[in-house]
Amino acid sequence: MKYTSETIANILDKEIELNDCSSFIVSGGSSPVEIFRDLSKININWSHVTISLVDDRVVDKSHQDSNEKLVNDLLMVSEAKSAKFISICNESKQLLNINRPYSVMLLGMGEDGHFASLFPQLIQSNPEYFDLSSDPEIFLTKPMGNPCHERASMNLSMILESKNIFLLVSSKNKMDILNQAKHDNSLPLYYLLNQDKTNIVIIKDF
Repeated sequence: MKYTSETIANILDKEIELNDCSSFIVSGGSSPVEIFRDLSKININWSHVTISLVDDRVVDKSHQDSNEKLVNDLLMVSEAKSAKFISICNESKQLLNINRPYSVMLLGMGEDGHFASLFPQLIQSNPEYFDLSSDPEIFLTKPMGNPCHERASMNLSMILESKNIFLLVSSKNKMDILNQAKHDNSLPLYYLLNQDKTNIVIIKDF
């Protein structure tokens, strides 16, 4: 994971050199924890980096299930404590208005083939969330997932407005699901993998 952390830091640093700012959109859960810890120790100009989440559980930011808490506790410390954070739950309009494409998007996946809070049941109930022609948006779900909470999430169209997307795969079982998703449109990952707008870099962590 150290190589991935250094790669992300280098991308952010080059973006700052070119544009005087960069953006880093991350997922929560257990998959990115090691990357967060590594990145927090790397010395770049973090005060020029805007960090936000691709999705979060709609809970208080002090709640143990809050991805915002995870980012603040593990990533935005040490060298990275000067980065700017925008909450997807509480500052969604501000998040929609920051410059895109994002510099780096770091995604995880679940064993049901979901990424962000794009769960399998939403393919039928809300196909527009997966439609590349939809306007970029942040949507709210009813309670779902594990842990089961209401969710705030970017739609696929918004996620793909990223220059670099890294997808973390943390087990062999998840890799099997990812391979299945290449041709199975009942899995949310199918829609991420079968598009030609942005390249997806698969990072194996097992």
